[in-house]
Amino acid sequence: MTDYTMNASLQSDVLREIEFNYGGKIKGAYINKIECPSCGKKEAFTSSENPWVIKCGRANNCGESHHIKELFPHLFESWTERYQPKTEPERIANPTAVADAYLRDGRGFDVSKIKGWYTQEWYQNHEINEGSTTVRFPMPNGFWERVLDRPERFGKLKARAVGDYKGLAWLPPVFTDTDLANAERIVITEGIFDAISWYHAGYVAASNISSSNYPSALLARIKKACAAENTKLPKICFAQDGDKAGRNAIKKFRALAERDGWTVCAAQPPSGRRSHDWNDLHQLGLMEAKHIEDYFHYGDLVLANSAAEKALLMYQRRSRREFWFTYETSLYWFKLDMDAYDKEVRDAEGEGDNGSLSEKERAEALRNAGAVNRIATAIPRPLYFQENTVTQEQWYYFSVETDEGTTKLAFTPKHLTSSSEFKNRLLAVKNAWWVGESKQLERLLMDMTHNLKTVETIDFIGYDKGHKTYIWNDVAVREGRIQKINAEDYYQFGRLQLKTLASSPELDINTNAREYNTEWPRHLAGAFGSTGIISLAFFFGSLFAEQIRQTQKSYPFFELVGEAGAGKTTLIEFLWKLLGRDEHEGFDPQKSTVAARARLFSQVSNMPVVLIESDREATDSAKAKQFDWDDLKTAFNGRSMRSRGVKNSGNDTYEPPFRGTIVISQNEQVMASDAILSRICHITVTREFQNGDTKRHAEWLERASVEELSYFILQATSAEKNIMPVFEQLSVHYENELLINGQIRMMRIAKNHGQLMALVACLGSQGLNLFTDDEVNAALQRCREMAHQRQQAINADHPLVQEFWEAVDYIDGYSETYKLNHCGFDSDDHDGNPTRWAINLKEFETKCGDFKLRAPDIRLLKALLKTSKSRKFQEANVTVRSKLSEGRVLKCWIFERPKTAKEKN
Repeated sequence: MTDYTMNASLQSDVLREIEFNYGGKIKGAYINKIECPSCGKKEAFTSSENPWVIKCGRANNCGESHHIKELFPHLFESWTERYQPKTEPERIANPTAVADAYLRDGRGFDVSKIKGWYTQEWYQNHEINEGSTTVRFPMPNGFWERVLDRPERFGKLKARAVGDYKGLAWLPPVFTDTDLANAERIVITEGIFDAISWYHAGYVAASNISSSNYPSALLARIKKACAAENTKLPKICFAQDGDKAGRNAIKKFRALAERDGWTVCAAQPPSGRRSHDWNDLHQLGLMEAKHIEDYFHYGDLVLANSAAEKALLMYQRRSRREFWFTYETSLYWFKLDMDAYDKEVRDAEGEGDNGSLSEKERAEALRNAGAVNRIATAIPRPLYFQENTVTQEQWYYFSVETDEGTTKLAFTPKHLTSSSEFKNRLLAVKNAWWVGESKQLERLLMDMTHNLKTVETIDFIGYDKGHKTYIWNDVAVREGRIQKINAEDYYQFGRLQLKTLASSPELDINTNAREYNTEWPRHLAGAFGSTGIISLAFFFGSLFAEQIRQTQKSYPFFELVGEAGAGKTTLIEFLWKLLGRDEHEGFDPQKSTVAARARLFSQVSNMPVVLIESDREATDSAKAKQFDWDDLKTAFNGRSMRSRGVKNSGNDTYEPPFRGTIVISQNEQVMASDAILSRICHITVTREFQNGDTKRHAEWLERASVEELSYFILQATSAEKNIMPVFEQLSVHYENELLINGQIRMMRIAKNHGQLMALVACLGSQGLNLFTDDEVNAALQRCREMAHQRQQAINADHPLVQEFWEAVDYIDGYSETYKLNHCGFDSDDHDGNPTRWAINLKEFETKCGDFKLRAPDIRLLKALLKTSKSRKFQEANVTVRSKLSEGRVLKCWIFERPKTAKEKN
């Protein structure tokens, strides 16, 4: 275990992380009562002076050890920044200071033992214009080096071998040919750091660099050295990595080496839910003699020629009469028949000369008496337990290995409690058969699921405000750090283990910054001008909708309206590409069921939900009622839009909050109540300014791929820490600006457009710096105009209502013969009321025909007349005794009659 003094700066950061993430109390030289990262119990501990490893004190039930590099990888990302000497004389005096620190603190090595084996260099990647300090080890035909600072920037190039190394190996310079000739065993690992770990354990070790490289030249050198020293050939131990490639390499290398006369053995890291390489084990203090003996045993199991031979090796090691084990890609069961074994021993003793059995004879007796049966044609391995805390559904997440590869599969508790259910579920993987018995399944799963870790889940794609983490399909962002999904399909952020259960929408987000095309803002501004920038600002703000609602309680809706051919689809599909979604515009709520809409609204967080073409007139009243704009009201504040019952024996309901944002794209403006209209920021796309240049830019936007655009979502969300304070300040500033000029009287309109203006500004020099100051200022001015227009729209009647009153005034003022106001004596007002209008809509429709006027659609009109402002609506379908037709009784709509100019005076 690493026991040297920790760097003071690193120690301070580690203690802070342990306290924040896992608790713990410092008591003398130790920190106790730490929450174990594996079992969750507050019984782990570590050194307060050198907190390299956190170890669980529950030796029988857990006992896991975790190196801090595994728990807090972000503390080990930038070695140059922490360890580079500050002055030039110090750098000259210690030219390998950063490499020394990396090998000491990052790899756990005693630098005094390996000093001079390596150099400190600099690697510059000109494709991404990024560089890093490296540690470099010379090789016969070149060198091998490891990038030290934020290696994820360089992808597969974070470690690289330069020069041909086929048949060659890296050997610590301290070893001479005499050392090779006199070694009892020579260990050959894949990685150089693994070889150094074995060297620290007292072994002669070398690295073959890759599992595909058989070190024939090294073996030839060893043979030559043995011949010169007249010594016996040492045993060659292939200690390749513990993955499938490493195990296959061991078997391949054994065949090649034994053909050349070598005695071969193997070593393997312990298998389990946490995979470790040799350097991990070295840092955890698990490379002592008692541990290495186990690793050689695991290597023997890899070299077993049959399932029966492997079972025999395992029995001889543990002496259990019955157990399960794996061989190649199948699951086996071993059971020792003691009666048969006793008979085999008696028969063998009777044939012997002295009545005692040799080791070989006893092994043969065991082999004959032990029954080995295959119980599955696949190897199911539980990875973790996951639960939806809202619906109380649980799953055990498995990897299932077969000859054709590895598949991930979720099993419910019901699947694991019955041999037949388990068999049926396992067959979801091709050719994965379970043929074992129920008792065997119980024993197998009890062993496999002991101390199984739990992974927290969410049931949507996007931002989880509980954990302050963005979770997408294959990548996540937390506190500005980008994290790819791991091999077990979840995200690890220190102690936080999180995944999403949602499979849609599927986002294809390219994490390679080198492939990000930064020219797109010029083309967006060139094709759509301020309209494009404002639309982008809304999509950009959608990525922070939950954070904005948390502080400002609401986030506006956005309406993009335009005539056919204006470019709405091109614009929206391009904006989706920036978020990693290709070939998508939105969904038509009129074509969706209520349940489908509810799922579409709740499946995303901090992402837009785009409603398209919902302005069509329904063909019948039933469909007309299928989607109501008023259903969106609660989405404005992020509240639930629909609730449903939870499938259990109680009265629980599930009311998922709305976590996304609303975008409306159609040919006509939304026709709805003031409550909805005041929630909308409206912008219109026109064909007026289209020309050759805008066409060229628009075509570029259409051709641009998700691969070259989707890094934007990572760029934006990674900058959350910088963006949100700027937004908070500017949104208040712009809201006050809109209210001060007096033209905006509704607070909600000012707030909505103030937020939108702040987001526009965050795209400029105060934030992501995507657009010039002139472009941003033009977009801000357009937002001001949008706010004024929205206030005017709220003040004015809907166009259909305006058209209705224009027709009424025309007909009513034509002559005394044609009047529409029936207001007179009715059941409530026997004296008549000259301040009211009473209009029969059927009569209005008939007289429109007489005057050859286009009558508005009466079904739509009935919904909109209730919003009438110029002549305020009072009642609908009131019984009125008409003053126009000698007291005839009619059903009329009642409105307040506006005052004449004379009355106003």
